[in-house]
Amino acid sequence: MYFQDQDDAKNWDQAPEIAAFSADNKNDLKKNLAEFTTALHASDPDAGQFGQMAKNSRNAFSASHACRLLIISETTENPLEIIHTAAEDLENNTQTCWSTKNAFYGETNCPGKLAFVFPGQGSQYLFMGRDLSRLFPGVLESVNAASEAVDGSGPLADYIFPELSGMENEKTVREEALRSTDIAQPAIGAVSVAMQNVLRRFGITPESTCGHSYGELTALFSSGRFDKTAFFRLSAARGKYMREAGGTGDRGSMLAVKAPLEKIDEIIASSGIDVILANRNSPDQGVLSGPTDAIVQMKSIFKENKILATVLPVAAAFHSKLVAAAAAPFEKKIARVAFRNSNIPVYSNTTALPYPDAPEQARQILARHLVSPVNFIDEIRNMYQAGIRIFVEVGPRTVLTGLIKAILKDRDIFAMAVDASSGRKSGITDLAKTLCALASLGYPAALEKWKTF
Repeated sequence: MYFQDQDDAKNWDQAPEIAAFSADNKNDLKKNLAEFTTALHASDPDAGQFGQMAKNSRNAFSASHACRLLIISETTENPLEIIHTAAEDLENNTQTCWSTKNAFYGETNCPGKLAFVFPGQGSQYLFMGRDLSRLFPGVLESVNAASEAVDGSGPLADYIFPELSGMENEKTVREEALRSTDIAQPAIGAVSVAMQNVLRRFGITPESTCGHSYGELTALFSSGRFDKTAFFRLSAARGKYMREAGGTGDRGSMLAVKAPLEKIDEIIASSGIDVILANRNSPDQGVLSGPTDAIVQMKSIFKENKILATVLPVAAAFHSKLVAAAAAPFEKKIARVAFRNSNIPVYSNTTALPYPDAPEQARQILARHLVSPVNFIDEIRNMYQAGIRIFVEVGPRTVLTGLIKAILKDRDIFAMAVDASSGRKSGITDLAKTLCALASLGYPAALEKWKTF
């Protein structure tokens, strides 16, 4: 399997450095940065003094200071050049909040409450979370815990982190295996939970949670509504039942459409075809569910209207009556789960409101979730109305971050993803940028724990 020995997994040597500066006013901040630069000029570049200086700066940093600047330097970069560039940006940029590739600045109070947002099926990809697994053994522990709930499919780690031998089409075959609903859902859940645990290590905790489709299960677990064993069992059961939904008959299909939702609703109504708008994802993007032949017809109709529509590679018409066969056994699984109270609201795709405290009512909403449309737009708007201003996508890819920005495009909010590069760049650098972005906003991230065991 891919992973190194766990003793090696804690190696921070290749992780970027974070230099953090804060002061009660901008002039003092500039002075602190200048003193750091002078000391760095005088240091021996081969003696590792920059690392110690950066550590000292993190220990001295306070998110409560009025002005905050954080700088990221990768091991392949010259820290002096990075800091000089940040100093120039600090001098020339008059905005109260800005960021570049290597620097994050803020001089406003923390804008509001923070929420974790968890992705659903479709966000999975090979080696998701791999870089984090090298530093945080809990990533593999989470994957192994999820594996125990998956019946007869082998370790999830073999699907997420396969050993590729270089054979032709091997990657495509592996991606297809990971895409299977019974594997994808618990795999996404395991990686999302692992990323959440990494954030908690640095003091990042949610004041509300939500998820998209399958991600709602992760949101409920994150808030403490049920325990980890129940979460992984429900994840495995949900994926299994959805894979089996429809038996050997038509399980339906889904069609992503890029157009204003009002226009999509209008075309569906005028077509008379048996489909529903199953996902209201953003004001200009929705997903249809329906029988396969109906989805094919709708794709042609949207093409005639010069509207982009793409058939999704899914196992069934999720969030529609075509997966009702999965809802019944899943409801029985839910009935055996002990729901707990929590002071962290979980917003529902179905109602767009927080889950009720009453366990039986919460179970009913979760049981209907499989066959009910996803109203992500109203859900995110309601979270904004409740004071959420920082949305952190916790899990593979950045799909929901883009949707949130589109839904709240005229509002002052901050949306970011832990997996910002979706595996294309260093996942550790992605994490560093998330922490720096939050700290620059005045959120009390525990930067002193960076590069510590």
